[in-house]
Amino acid sequence: MKIRRDGSRISKFNTFLLKRFVPDYENVKSDSVRAAYGYLEGVLGTISEVFLFVSKLIIGIFIGSIAMIAEAFHSLSDIVSSLIVIIGFRVAKQPPDPEHPFGHGRFESIATLVSAVILVILGIEIARDSIERLIRPTPVIVNIFAITVLILTVILKEFLARVAIDLGRRIEAQILVADSLNQRIDSLAAIIVLVGLIGVVLGANRLDALAALAVVGFILYTAYDIARDASNFLLGRAPGEDMVELIRLIARSVKGVKGAHAIFVHDYGTRKAVTLHILVDKNLSVEEGHDIATEVERKIAETITGATVDAHVGPA
Repeated sequence: MKIRRDGSRISKFNTFLLKRFVPDYENVKSDSVRAAYGYLEGVLGTISEVFLFVSKLIIGIFIGSIAMIAEAFHSLSDIVSSLIVIIGFRVAKQPPDPEHPFGHGRFESIATLVSAVILVILGIEIARDSIERLIRPTPVIVNIFAITVLILTVILKEFLARVAIDLGRRIEAQILVADSLNQRIDSLAAIIVLVGLIGVVLGANRLDALAALAVVGFILYTAYDIARDASNFLLGRAPGEDMVELIRLIARSVKGVKGAHAIFVHDYGTRKAVTLHILVDKNLSVEEGHDIATEVERKIAETITGATVDAHVGPA
Protein backbone atom coordinates (compact mmCIF):
# COMPACT_ATOMS: atom_id res chain seq x y z
CA MET A 1 0.00 0.00 0.00
CA LYS A 2 1.37 3.41 -0.97
CA ILE A 3 1.59 6.01 1.75
CA ARG A 4 -0.16 9.35 1.55
CA ARG A 5 2.05 12.33 0.75
CA ASP A 6 0.96 15.90 0.13
CA GLY A 7 4.22 17.26 -1.30
CA SER A 8 4.76 19.72 1.57
CA ARG A 9 8.16 20.44 3.07
CA ILE A 10 7.15 18.63 6.25
CA SER A 11 6.16 15.57 4.24
CA LYS A 12 9.48 15.66 2.41
CA PHE A 13 11.31 16.02 5.73
CA ASN A 14 9.47 13.00 7.14
CA THR A 15 10.15 10.99 4.00
CA PHE A 16 13.85 11.87 4.29
CA LEU A 17 13.94 10.50 7.87
CA LEU A 18 11.78 7.47 7.08
CA LYS A 19 13.98 6.39 4.17
CA ARG A 20 17.00 6.39 6.48
CA PHE A 21 15.56 4.91 9.65
CA VAL A 22 12.53 2.80 8.66
CA PRO A 23 13.11 -0.17 6.31
CA ASP A 24 10.20 -0.77 3.92
CA TYR A 25 8.64 2.47 5.20
CA GLU A 26 5.88 2.46 2.57
CA ASN A 27 4.41 -0.79 3.92
CA VAL A 28 2.25 1.10 6.42
CA LYS A 29 0.02 -1.89 7.21
CA SER A 30 2.96 -3.72 8.79
CA ASP A 31 2.87 -3.60 12.60
CA SER A 32 6.65 -3.18 12.78
CA VAL A 33 6.60 -0.30 10.29
CA ARG A 34 3.75 1.40 12.17
CA ALA A 35 5.76 1.04 15.37
CA ALA A 36 8.80 2.61 13.69
CA TYR A 37 6.69 5.62 12.67
CA GLY A 38 5.60 5.98 16.29
CA TYR A 39 9.18 5.67 17.56
CA LEU A 40 10.33 8.37 15.13
CA GLU A 41 7.67 10.84 16.25
CA GLY A 42 8.23 9.97 19.90
CA VAL A 43 12.00 10.44 19.73
CA LEU A 44 11.72 13.79 17.92
CA GLY A 45 9.19 14.96 20.50
CA THR A 46 11.20 13.75 23.49
CA ILE A 47 14.44 15.44 22.39
CA SER A 48 12.63 18.73 21.75
CA GLU A 49 10.63 18.63 24.99
CA VAL A 50 13.65 17.87 27.19
CA PHE A 51 15.34 20.99 25.83
CA LEU A 52 12.21 23.12 26.32
CA PHE A 53 11.48 21.76 29.81
CA VAL A 54 14.97 22.50 31.13
CA SER A 55 15.06 25.96 29.51
CA LYS A 56 11.61 27.02 30.74
CA LEU A 57 12.09 25.67 34.26
CA ILE A 58 15.43 27.40 34.80
CA ILE A 59 14.20 30.71 33.37
CA GLY A 60 10.83 30.46 35.14
CA ILE A 61 12.48 29.98 38.53
CA PHE A 62 15.02 32.73 37.82
CA ILE A 63 12.43 35.37 36.85
CA GLY A 64 9.77 34.15 39.30
CA SER A 65 7.08 33.50 36.65
CA ILE A 66 4.39 30.96 37.57
CA ALA A 67 3.22 30.98 33.94
CA MET A 68 6.70 30.06 32.69
CA ILE A 69 7.01 27.32 35.31
CA ALA A 70 3.56 26.05 34.26
CA GLU A 71 4.80 25.95 30.68
CA ALA A 72 7.88 24.01 31.83
CA PHE A 73 5.76 21.32 33.47
CA HIS A 74 3.49 21.34 30.44
CA SER A 75 6.61 20.40 28.47
CA LEU A 76 7.39 17.73 31.07
CA SER A 77 3.95 16.22 30.48
CA ASP A 78 4.74 16.21 26.77
CA ILE A 79 7.91 14.23 27.49
CA VAL A 80 5.76 11.66 29.26
CA SER A 81 3.29 11.73 26.35
CA SER A 82 6.09 11.10 23.85
CA LEU A 83 7.34 8.17 25.91
CA ILE A 84 3.79 6.81 26.08
CA VAL A 85 3.59 7.04 22.28
CA ILE A 86 6.77 4.96 22.01
CA ILE A 87 5.56 2.39 24.56
CA GLY A 88 2.11 2.27 22.97
CA PHE A 89 3.49 1.44 19.54
CA ARG A 90 5.92 -1.08 21.01
CA VAL A 91 3.09 -3.03 22.65
CA ALA A 92 0.70 -2.57 19.72
CA LYS A 93 3.11 -4.17 17.25
CA GLN A 94 3.16 -7.48 19.13
CA PRO A 95 1.63 -10.27 17.04
CA PRO A 96 -1.69 -11.94 17.92
CA ASP A 97 -1.66 -14.63 20.60
CA PRO A 98 -4.28 -17.04 22.01
CA GLU A 99 -5.51 -14.42 24.50
CA HIS A 100 -5.50 -11.60 21.93
CA PRO A 101 -6.42 -13.16 18.57
CA PHE A 102 -6.73 -9.77 16.86
CA GLY A 103 -3.40 -8.44 18.12
CA HIS A 104 -2.66 -5.57 20.48
CA GLY A 105 -3.50 -2.59 18.27
CA ARG A 106 -5.94 -1.07 20.76
CA PHE A 107 -3.11 -0.49 23.22
CA GLU A 108 -2.40 2.70 21.26
CA SER A 109 -5.73 4.06 22.53
CA ILE A 110 -5.04 2.86 26.08
CA ALA A 111 -1.75 4.76 25.95
CA THR A 112 -3.65 7.82 24.75
CA LEU A 113 -6.00 7.61 27.76
CA VAL A 114 -3.04 7.39 30.15
CA SER A 115 -1.63 10.53 28.55
CA ALA A 116 -4.98 12.30 29.08
CA VAL A 117 -5.06 11.38 32.78
CA ILE A 118 -1.54 12.75 33.25
CA LEU A 119 -2.61 16.01 31.61
CA VAL A 120 -5.61 16.37 33.94
CA ILE A 121 -3.48 15.84 37.07
CA LEU A 122 -0.92 18.33 35.82
CA GLY A 123 -3.60 20.91 35.00
CA ILE A 124 -5.14 20.71 38.48
CA GLU A 125 -1.76 21.23 40.15
CA ILE A 126 -0.89 24.25 38.02
CA ALA A 127 -4.37 25.76 38.55
CA ARG A 128 -3.94 25.56 42.32
CA ASP A 129 -0.57 27.34 42.22
CA SER A 130 -1.91 29.96 39.81
CA ILE A 131 -4.88 30.81 42.04
CA GLU A 132 -2.53 31.26 44.99
CA ARG A 133 -0.42 33.62 42.87
CA LEU A 134 -3.54 35.60 41.91
CA ILE A 135 -4.42 36.06 45.57
CA ARG A 136 -0.87 36.91 46.60
CA PRO A 137 0.99 38.37 43.58
CA THR A 138 4.78 38.15 43.60
CA PRO A 139 7.26 40.14 41.49
CA VAL A 140 8.17 38.75 38.07
CA ILE A 141 11.39 39.74 36.30
CA VAL A 142 11.05 39.52 32.52
CA ASN A 143 14.21 39.23 30.41
CA ILE A 144 15.19 38.52 26.81
CA PHE A 145 15.88 34.84 27.56
CA ALA A 146 12.28 34.24 28.62
CA ILE A 147 10.92 35.93 25.49
CA THR A 148 13.35 33.99 23.26
CA VAL A 149 12.44 30.60 24.74
CA LEU A 150 8.72 31.26 24.30
CA ILE A 151 9.13 32.34 20.67
CA LEU A 152 11.27 29.25 20.05
CA THR A 153 8.56 27.14 21.69
CA VAL A 154 5.90 28.47 19.31
CA ILE A 155 8.04 27.70 16.25
CA LEU A 156 9.22 24.28 17.43
CA LYS A 157 5.75 23.17 18.57
CA GLU A 158 4.15 24.06 15.25
CA PHE A 159 6.90 22.14 13.46
CA LEU A 160 6.37 19.06 15.66
CA ALA A 161 2.59 19.31 15.18
CA ARG A 162 2.96 19.18 11.41
CA VAL A 163 5.42 16.29 11.63
CA ALA A 164 2.99 14.31 13.82
CA ILE A 165 -0.01 15.08 11.58
CA ASP A 166 1.82 13.90 8.48
CA LEU A 167 3.10 10.70 10.12
CA GLY A 168 -0.28 10.02 11.71
CA ARG A 169 -2.15 10.39 8.42
CA ARG A 170 0.28 8.09 6.63
CA ILE A 171 -0.44 5.20 8.99
CA GLU A 172 -3.92 6.32 10.14
CA ALA A 173 -2.75 6.36 13.77
CA GLN A 174 -5.10 8.09 16.20
CA ILE A 175 -2.42 8.53 18.84
CA LEU A 176 -0.14 10.53 16.49
CA VAL A 177 -2.94 12.80 15.29
CA ALA A 178 -3.90 13.35 18.95
CA ASP A 179 -0.30 14.22 19.76
CA SER A 180 -0.25 16.74 16.91
CA LEU A 181 -3.26 18.49 18.46
CA ASN A 182 -1.42 18.55 21.76
CA GLN A 183 1.62 20.15 20.10
CA ARG A 184 -0.49 22.83 18.42
CA ILE A 185 -2.28 23.71 21.64
CA ASP A 186 1.13 23.95 23.34
CA SER A 187 2.09 26.53 20.74
CA LEU A 188 -1.01 28.61 21.53
CA ALA A 189 -0.33 28.24 25.26
CA ALA A 190 3.20 29.61 24.79
CA ILE A 191 1.76 32.64 22.99
CA ILE A 192 -0.57 33.29 25.95
CA VAL A 193 2.34 33.08 28.40
CA LEU A 194 4.26 35.50 26.19
CA VAL A 195 1.33 37.94 26.32
CA GLY A 196 1.22 37.51 30.11
CA LEU A 197 4.89 38.40 30.47
CA ILE A 198 4.43 41.45 28.27
CA GLY A 199 1.59 42.45 30.59
CA VAL A 200 3.95 42.13 33.56
CA VAL A 201 6.40 44.49 31.84
CA LEU A 202 3.54 46.98 31.51
CA GLY A 203 2.78 46.71 35.23
CA ALA A 204 -0.04 44.13 35.30
CA ASN A 205 1.59 41.50 37.54
CA ARG A 206 -1.55 39.36 37.83
CA LEU A 207 -1.47 38.72 34.08
CA ASP A 208 1.26 36.14 34.72
CA ALA A 209 -1.08 34.06 36.90
CA LEU A 210 -3.98 34.59 34.49
CA ALA A 211 -1.79 33.38 31.63
CA ALA A 212 -0.96 30.28 33.69
CA LEU A 213 -4.69 29.60 34.19
CA ALA A 214 -5.20 29.96 30.45
CA VAL A 215 -2.50 27.33 29.92
CA VAL A 216 -4.42 25.10 32.34
CA GLY A 217 -7.49 25.54 30.14
CA PHE A 218 -5.53 24.36 27.11
CA ILE A 219 -4.16 21.40 29.06
CA LEU A 220 -7.60 20.25 30.24
CA TYR A 221 -9.17 20.72 26.81
CA THR A 222 -6.41 18.66 25.22
CA ALA A 223 -6.97 15.91 27.80
CA TYR A 224 -10.72 15.87 27.15
CA ASP A 225 -10.36 15.82 23.37
CA ILE A 226 -7.87 12.96 23.13
CA ALA A 227 -9.64 10.96 25.87
CA ARG A 228 -12.96 11.23 24.01
CA ASP A 229 -11.52 9.92 20.74
CA ALA A 230 -9.60 7.11 22.44
CA SER A 231 -12.65 6.07 24.48
CA ASN A 232 -14.88 5.95 21.41
CA PHE A 233 -12.37 3.68 19.70
CA LEU A 234 -12.06 1.35 22.69
CA LEU A 235 -15.83 1.20 23.14
CA GLY A 236 -16.29 0.00 19.57
CA ARG A 237 -17.34 3.06 17.59
CA ALA A 238 -19.54 2.09 14.64
CA PRO A 239 -17.84 2.07 11.22
CA GLY A 240 -18.57 4.91 8.84
CA GLU A 241 -21.29 4.56 6.24
CA ASP A 242 -18.63 4.47 3.51
CA MET A 243 -17.08 1.34 5.02
CA VAL A 244 -20.45 -0.39 5.44
CA GLU A 245 -21.49 0.44 1.88
CA LEU A 246 -18.14 -0.80 0.52
CA ILE A 247 -18.59 -4.16 2.25
CA ARG A 248 -22.17 -4.42 1.00
CA LEU A 249 -21.13 -3.70 -2.59
CA ILE A 250 -18.31 -6.26 -2.44
CA ALA A 251 -20.67 -8.91 -1.09
CA ARG A 252 -23.33 -8.23 -3.72
CA SER A 253 -20.71 -8.42 -6.47
CA VAL A 254 -20.28 -12.15 -5.76
CA LYS A 255 -22.39 -14.37 -7.98
CA GLY A 256 -25.29 -15.88 -6.06
CA VAL A 257 -25.56 -13.15 -3.39
CA LYS A 258 -28.98 -11.51 -3.42
CA GLY A 259 -28.46 -9.18 -0.48
CA ALA A 260 -26.25 -8.28 2.49
CA HIS A 261 -27.15 -6.83 5.89
CA ALA A 262 -26.18 -6.85 9.60
CA ILE A 263 -22.70 -5.59 8.69
CA PHE A 264 -20.41 -5.00 11.67
CA VAL A 265 -16.76 -3.96 11.77
CA HIS A 266 -14.72 -4.27 14.96
CA ASP A 267 -11.56 -2.17 14.68
CA TYR A 268 -8.35 -3.37 16.38
CA GLY A 269 -5.93 -0.94 14.77
CA THR A 270 -4.16 -2.74 11.95
CA ARG A 271 -6.65 -5.62 12.16
CA LYS A 272 -10.41 -5.62 11.73
CA ALA A 273 -13.08 -8.24 12.41
CA VAL A 274 -15.89 -8.04 9.84
CA THR A 275 -19.17 -9.95 10.20
CA LEU A 276 -22.17 -9.84 7.88
CA HIS A 277 -25.22 -11.78 6.78
CA ILE A 278 -25.65 -12.61 3.10
CA LEU A 279 -28.83 -13.79 1.42
CA VAL A 280 -28.74 -16.56 -1.20
CA ASP A 281 -31.30 -18.63 -3.10
CA LYS A 282 -33.13 -20.82 -0.59
CA ASN A 283 -32.97 -23.76 -2.98
CA LEU A 284 -29.17 -23.93 -2.90
CA SER A 285 -27.46 -26.76 -1.05
CA VAL A 286 -25.52 -26.12 2.16
CA GLU A 287 -22.28 -26.69 0.28
CA GLU A 288 -23.20 -24.18 -2.44
CA GLY A 289 -24.16 -21.57 0.14
CA HIS A 290 -20.89 -22.17 1.99
CA ASP A 291 -18.88 -21.73 -1.22
CA ILE A 292 -20.58 -18.40 -1.90
CA ALA A 293 -19.88 -17.22 1.66
CA THR A 294 -16.23 -18.23 1.32
CA GLU A 295 -15.90 -16.18 -1.87
CA VAL A 296 -17.51 -13.16 -0.15
CA GLU A 297 -15.04 -13.48 2.74
CA ARG A 298 -12.10 -13.74 0.35
CA LYS A 299 -13.05 -10.66 -1.68
CA ILE A 300 -13.67 -8.50 1.39
CA ALA A 301 -10.38 -9.60 2.98
CA GLU A 302 -8.54 -8.71 -0.24
CA THR A 303 -10.04 -5.22 -0.27
CA ILE A 304 -9.81 -4.33 3.44
CA THR A 305 -6.25 -4.93 4.59
CA GLY A 306 -5.96 -6.84 7.85
CA ALA A 307 -9.62 -7.89 7.87
CA THR A 308 -10.84 -11.22 9.22
CA VAL A 309 -14.26 -11.84 7.67
CA ASP A 310 -17.11 -14.08 8.79
CA ALA A 311 -20.11 -14.25 6.44
CA HIS A 312 -23.31 -15.93 7.66
CA VAL A 313 -25.66 -17.41 5.05
CA GLY A 314 -29.44 -17.04 5.08
CA PRO A 315 -32.24 -17.75 2.57
CA ALA A 316 -33.39 -14.90 0.34
